[in-house]
Amino acid sequence: MEGSFRTLHPTNTGTHISTTITKLQYFWLGKYLFVKESLRALISGGLIGAIRYFRFINFTLHKERLLNHDDKGVINLFIPPVPSKPFSRIIRSYSDTFVLRTKPVQLHNILIATTGRCPFKCWYCSAAHMSAQDLSIKDLQKIIAILKDWGICIIGFTGGEPLLRTDTDDIIRQYADEFSFIIFTSGYGLSRSRADQLKDSGLFAIAISLDDHDETNNDRARGFSGAYEISLDAIANARRAGLYTVVQSVITKAMIEQNRVGQFLSFIKTIDPDELLLLEPLATGNLLAHDNSVFLTSKQRKLLRDLHDNTVNDHKLPKIHSFAYTEHYSRYGCGAGRQHAYIDTRGNFWPCNFLPISLGNVLKKPSAVYERNLRYFSRPCSTCILMEDRAEIQQLFTGQLPISFEKVQPYLEKRFERIKDSVMPEFYRLMGS
Repeated sequence: MEGSFRTLHPTNTGTHISTTITKLQYFWLGKYLFVKESLRALISGGLIGAIRYFRFINFTLHKERLLNHDDKGVINLFIPPVPSKPFSRIIRSYSDTFVLRTKPVQLHNILIATTGRCPFKCWYCSAAHMSAQDLSIKDLQKIIAILKDWGICIIGFTGGEPLLRTDTDDIIRQYADEFSFIIFTSGYGLSRSRADQLKDSGLFAIAISLDDHDETNNDRARGFSGAYEISLDAIANARRAGLYTVVQSVITKAMIEQNRVGQFLSFIKTIDPDELLLLEPLATGNLLAHDNSVFLTSKQRKLLRDLHDNTVNDHKLPKIHSFAYTEHYSRYGCGAGRQHAYIDTRGNFWPCNFLPISLGNVLKKPSAVYERNLRYFSRPCSTCILMEDRAEIQQLFTGQLPISFEKVQPYLEKRFERIKDSVMPEFYRLMGS
């Protein structure tokens, strides 16, 4: 890794309690749960059930740098820490679906836009062309009750900028035992006291955006002068508060082509978050009608996958989680409607926060939304739906997001027929789905 930079914020500025652990140490932290579920798989599913269970566990932990955070084992921010009630529910759900095969696949991770307001103007913003309104607390309570009934384990608050609201902290406090809560933020408003309050409320993780180690480049990408310092201060405050701290970054073509990714990773290591979430520009929001010039090539996407692999054991680099890795056909494939989904400020249900189509309004017809998601997204897909079908989705766009279910249904029906004989992602093939 070549290049140099000036470190503006010193390392070890406060409490940073995560440590790398082995698989054995991870299992020890969740020993009672893992033993209980393995015996259940053996008793209910026989030898085949036990084999499937251990395949599932081994696949999940493969090429992951495991951490101990607050005396709990962490794989990544999208899997609840163990031991916890949300982790118990998610492993039981996977066991029922893939080991014992007694239930259909269930969603586990839902992002909720609590507000459309945001002081930043990111060039790649996925929330563009959407309502800037707030989701009322009454509607948020109703949505969470629905998600609890659906068996959801992880809830992420996003926006807009979710930290513009403080009343949602009480929601986290109320349901902290039931869900693993994450906040996705620019860092705007994350003072030391606010970070402490969120930790006290029961927030598990916070993902803070930082797109470049160069202040000028970062602020230009974020559309806000001072965004760089806001992010670095927020990361430091989150670490001091003991939150599981994630830096989320959109890796661009320019950064790759200019060979600046190595410098960026080295810089991230100096500010020492628990995890680095690597994203890429996607054809949604501001970029829905854009041409290919800003989107990564398959070769560049492979670089993000390789980074995930290379940093598992290289502790000179940050722990990396990348959708280019987890949603590759060699892992789980596209997670839209299967592993995650999104609800906007008006209650519209999207299969993914980057897939700008609605399956209906969860506040009005939750059962219909659930059934539509089960029908159109129950089959595993080896490639990102947005990347594969971008042209078709662009043709349906008329200036307002999300694209309504009535308008998108013919496309979904055609896609449903088209993917019937497609190749399964490796996880589902291994589990015999």
